[in-house]
Amino acid sequence: MKPSTSALFMRIVASLFAAYALLWATAPFAGINLPARLILDISDWPLDRLNQPLDRNTMWIVSIAAGLLGAIAVLFWRVVAPAIEAGNKAIMRSTLYAILVWYVIDGIGSVASGVVSNLVFNTVYLVLVIAPLVLTKYEREESL
Repeated sequence: MKPSTSALFMRIVASLFAAYALLWATAPFAGINLPARLILDISDWPLDRLNQPLDRNTMWIVSIAAGLLGAIAVLFWRVVAPAIEAGNKAIMRSTLYAILVWYVIDGIGSVASGVVSNLVFNTVYLVLVIAPLVLTKYEREESL
């Protein structure tokens, strides 16, 4: 991919993460938290707990996760996408390492808690983030 295409792709990923964060952020508000309950129920397939209210700890931890995901969306848009355009390999590499750390920790926790389906969803997110980082092709600079 050209750097401009990769940066656009990263901004689309950032937008998806931001939308997901906003939907997840509804968790502590019982009257409007259907989006958060749906995301949680889909992540722990099959759909079987959509009508159950969220407990206090779930609302709390999901709120924290929504805030972190929103912050990551901003970083992807405002830091990583411009770094891709500029060819800043240090930021791109750091982003790759960061997303791999998230994937390993979240994946181990998901499997250990019996929610293997979340690992499947996380793999999709991992591919979406990694693609613009590793598929970007830069024109070679000619030596003087």
